[in-house]
Formats: sequence, C-alpha cells, structure tokens
Amino acid sequence: MIDLWKERVSLRRYAPETIREEDMEAILSAALSSPTAGNQMLYSVLKIEDQKAKERIAELCNQQKFIAAAPTVLVFLADQYKWYNYYEMNGVPEYAREEGIAYHPPGPADLLLAFEDTMIAAHSAVIAAESLGIGSCYVGSSLVNEKELAEFLNLPEYVVPLMVVPMGYYPNNFKRVHSQRFEKRFVVFNETYHRLNIEELKEMFRSREEQYSCHAQTHNNKNFAQYYYIKKTGSSFMNRMAQSLERIYYRWNSKHALSKKTKNTAQ
Repeated sequence: MIDLWKERVSLRRYAPETIREEDMEAILSAALSSPTAGNQMLYSVLKIEDQKAKERIAELCNQQKFIAAAPTVLVFLADQYKWYNYYEMNGVPEYAREEGIAYHPPGPADLLLAFEDTMIAAHSAVIAAESLGIGSCYVGSSLVNEKELAEFLNLPEYVVPLMVVPMGYYPNNFKRVHSQRFEKRFVVFNETYHRLNIEELKEMFRSREEQYSCHAQTHNNKNFAQYYYIKKTGSSFMNRMAQSLERIYYRWNSKHALSKKTKNTAQ
C-alpha cells in the first residue's frame, strides 16, 4: 500500500477503454468508506461520462482539455444541502427556538467541514483507483468558474463543486515521472514547530532553484521565488480562484450572520 502511494502520479493521458463497472464500484465504495466528521458524509459525487458534459466541464475548468479525454470524470461536491433540508423537514428550526438554542443556516465553519470531508473522500477514491491501474488528476480549477459550473451541474444552494477528478486506465508504455518533493526534515518536526532559518530555506529550495536556472527566465524575474510567484501564487488564475472563494464564503456567511443577528435582536 505504501509503495502504491509513492508510485502514484497525476495522469493526464488515458487509455481509451471505458472503466469497468466493478472497478468504478470499488472506487466509489472506497470514497464512501472514508473518514467523515460526525459520520455526516458532507459531500456528494457526480459520475460523468457524457462527452458533451465532460467537454463543458473542461472548458469551465480553465480550458483543461485532458478532462474531456478521460473516460470518466468524478466531480466531488461539498454538500450541506441534504443535512439542512433534513433539519428543516424535521422541525429543527422550531425545536431550536423552543429550546432557546441558536439555529442558523450553514456558515463558514460548516463550509470548511464539508470541504474537509469532500477532500478525504476524493483522495480515498484516487488511491483506490490507483490500486486498480486507474490513473487520475486532481483539478482544483473547478472553483475558478464555480458559479457557472454549479449552474451547469444543476447544484442547489450550499453545494460547491470542490474538486474535479478525471479518471482512466494508464495507457500502454506510460512512463511515470515523479516530481521531487521537499525533504522530510523541512516538513516534519518533532513536538513543536521549527522555524527554518535562512540557510535551511536555501537548502530546502536548492533543487528547485537549480531547475529554475536551467530554464529561460520570463517576466524579468531574477530567481525561483519571483518566477514561481508570478507563475502560480500571484497569477491571474489564483486571483480568479480567490474571487470565487470570496463569493462562496459570502453566500455561506451572509445568511448565517443574518440569522445570528436576528436571534440576538429577538433576545
């Protein structure tokens, strides 16, 4: 199992055959068996195989065409809609008022909990797929055009398309290329956090700086840090992602805050 974990790579090129039904059932079973907060399973999974739907999802996920080439695309949804419908169906708001307990729609803490549940389930599915010779690739850019994607997938309120995971069998003669990770000493600390000093940070990033020096410099950057910031952290893509997350947060927080304000006013 540990070897399997280490061997996995992000797969963006797939064998053409359809994923066998029994394999997909095993993958979904693994996802549904994942650890979850309070046994709530705050997620839903869309299994998408329609070609036009995959193409539209690829378009909305920052034009990543390899998504449409996968035999199956799983969309993992952070989902508080079902639980809150269940609460209202069973008179929880009225019960809370009678008991003097605050009742509120899903708020930021609920959003975070659903995100955590969803990511754990997604990774369980990814590792189960790997054990069956089925590769995958995490696509977080589902949040860049979150509103449009939610409309396309007919998602109700309090459901967020957190992660798109295209899947397919590894193609013949596929050569795995593993990205070099940071050394354990820079990531795992004993008992308390260790603040890396300048020399340690230099050592941590040495291999990446060496790789950077082998490539043509762009945008007038002078080192790997500047190069990576403009490529990723400070890119227009990340700015669009931030804007989408702000809108999601606002939607989940506004009704939650209004509910708390109404409750306080009533008291």
